[in-house]
Amino acid sequence: MAAPVKAFVSYSWQVEYATGIVNELELLCRERDIQLVRDSSTMQHGDLIRDFMDRLAGGEHIIMLFSDAYFKSTWCMYELLATWQRGDFKDRTHPIIVNGDNVADLQDNDYRIGLTEFWKAKYESANSKLTGHDPTVLIEEQKRVKLYRNIYQNINELINFAADRLTTPLDQLKAQQYAQILDRINPKRIDDQTNGDAAFLAEIKALLAVDLKKSELFRDQIIENCGLNIIDDDGLHGYLIDQCLDGQFVEIIQNLQSAFVNSCDELDSSDITGIRKLYQAAVDTLAKLVLFNVKNDWMAQHRNKCVQNHGSEQVLPDMSFCGVEVVLSREKQTIPDFQYVAHDLNLVGKGVMLESGFRSKDVVRDIIKRLFQRVLEKEVFGQGDEKRALDILQRTIKQRKQQKNLKLRKNYFLLLPDDTSSPLSDITVQKEIRKLLPDLSFIRIKSGACEETFIVEDAELMVAISDFYKTLEEYKPK
Repeated sequence: MAAPVKAFVSYSWQVEYATGIVNELELLCRERDIQLVRDSSTMQHGDLIRDFMDRLAGGEHIIMLFSDAYFKSTWCMYELLATWQRGDFKDRTHPIIVNGDNVADLQDNDYRIGLTEFWKAKYESANSKLTGHDPTVLIEEQKRVKLYRNIYQNINELINFAADRLTTPLDQLKAQQYAQILDRINPKRIDDQTNGDAAFLAEIKALLAVDLKKSELFRDQIIENCGLNIIDDDGLHGYLIDQCLDGQFVEIIQNLQSAFVNSCDELDSSDITGIRKLYQAAVDTLAKLVLFNVKNDWMAQHRNKCVQNHGSEQVLPDMSFCGVEVVLSREKQTIPDFQYVAHDLNLVGKGVMLESGFRSKDVVRDIIKRLFQRVLEKEVFGQGDEKRALDILQRTIKQRKQQKNLKLRKNYFLLLPDDTSSPLSDITVQKEIRKLLPDLSFIRIKSGACEETFIVEDAELMVAISDFYKTLEEYKPK
């Protein structure tokens, strides 16, 4: 496998704290097989800051988040100046204009002159403080003054060059998932995605073969219930997949359900280990098979739309919460994870959906708490714990999404309501959640659409899986 393309990012920490743009870019870069190299995740305790900045300046690709804070930061300007001096500035840099309280309007002549005056004053102030001091003693201070002078002498040329470059407004870049920039670094190709999907399904098929070996009793019962002759280990999982692809998912799941019950009846109730292996084999087998019920042509079209629309959220046709879990698992290349809830028709997956009529004084805080409970499987206690809980939640969602091992990889999502009266329909609320949890997927159901997403109808799919889990719950080992 080819190494990911490296792209450095030069930015003001102050602006990142306020906007979360770098976190957003990092997530999108991973989907493009781009390694976003940033100081906060690359540098270790004791590393020299200037060494990292010099590496950045020599990078083949540097994303630069221009802002008023950036142009008035010593270290940001060091990176900008050093990158300029290395040459090929236009080809290697990818600028983004980030507007804040003090707008960095590069088209404003007064603003550009003001920046030059800012660095002139900084240079003259630092230089005057060294008057009368031995330059052989205050070596680092002399270097700092020299840096201020270099910035002052070059900033006007740098800013004017930046002003002449065509830059897309930030809101448009966000809506397009920064495609105009990321395409220049590592174009996203549909063929690559299709090949990646085939490789993912091949890995799922191999894991399914392993799942069926976890309980020989379960495997033998499946063969009997399906009315098969003796079949080798390599053949059973292939047969089950072929049946699903042929539209027989419900029948196959019913056979698995029957095989599970028959196996439980044969096992001694004191054989806790055997029951647990049987339960795990059944759960894992279903989770793999359901992925083959998303139509390949629909999946390819969906990915194509995602690339073309560059939306900040995914739009899916009418389907159950269970269906969303299946589609998103296929798209994000994870394994579905269902939990049966006795009082709810929908299975619980790796997402959050607000109940109808939901109201909250602080919807962002409530969503965070629900996600924490879903992801960490524990409650948040007390207001003093909330800040730490959010930090743990951010890191957990990010790390699980990045797992190389397919069995450990997870992707969490938030289902946006179609109800415009819902507090989650508020764009401000959505932006706040995205800022706090940049690795969280946002899903919107397209009301009224009837696209044929699954080989088996969504309602049949959901009922079959739900009934399967209900049976498992009755026999679940304590």
